[in-house]
Amino acid sequence: MLDRVTSSQPLTLLLDVDGTLIDSLPGVSAAFLHALDAVGWDHPDDEFIARIPGPPMEHTLARLGMDDETRARAFEAYMDYTRDKGWADAHAFEGWSELLPRWKDRGLRLVTATSKGEQFARAILDREGLLGYIDFLGAAQEDGPRRTKADVIAYVLDNVDIPTGTALMIGDRLHDLEGAAQFGIPTALVKWGYGTEEEWAQADYVAASVPELDAIVNGFITTHTP
Repeated sequence: MLDRVTSSQPLTLLLDVDGTLIDSLPGVSAAFLHALDAVGWDHPDDEFIARIPGPPMEHTLARLGMDDETRARAFEAYMDYTRDKGWADAHAFEGWSELLPRWKDRGLRLVTATSKGEQFARAILDREGLLGYIDFLGAAQEDGPRRTKADVIAYVLDNVDIPTGTALMIGDRLHDLEGAAQFGIPTALVKWGYGTEEEWAQADYVAASVPELDAIVNGFITTHTP
């Protein structure tokens, strides 16, 4: 892994992790429910739970109406569970072990831009055999100010030389799109993650399968290569 990336490669793909590369819902939802139980909070409905992977967990807890003190206790319980065993209950979606090396062979630069904590993102991607294809691991801090998608993308841009107009964000949720838009980066949302029709409708590109995503990237190469 490189601490700082500079390259003549023309195109960079910013890859979300939860819901894009990795199906993390089992571990995230178990940790979330553990956190609610720890503070005596009622469980929300299944639809709410299905959408929790991706955004920072403290934002999700705030959406439930928790006050600051309760949210802090719930978040600590969530992190305790995640450190103990929740992080491991996640697996790569089918197709990535073939697609990532193919993209690398085409000369694309691959970086992550995930709101998942760096320690957990690194461990999961390594175990799933995907870490070796990543040129720079852009992730949130478990204990620090870099938490939102926009914060993570800013961190990536501070460490990776990405000329304007040569990047594509690939994610599954609205926060991926909104975070990338702050830096003028277009977004492709994948339908196998945790997004909704309303979120997909706002994306620049939408892929229902890995071959569709590959075709989008091929088209992006054609139209954006200097």
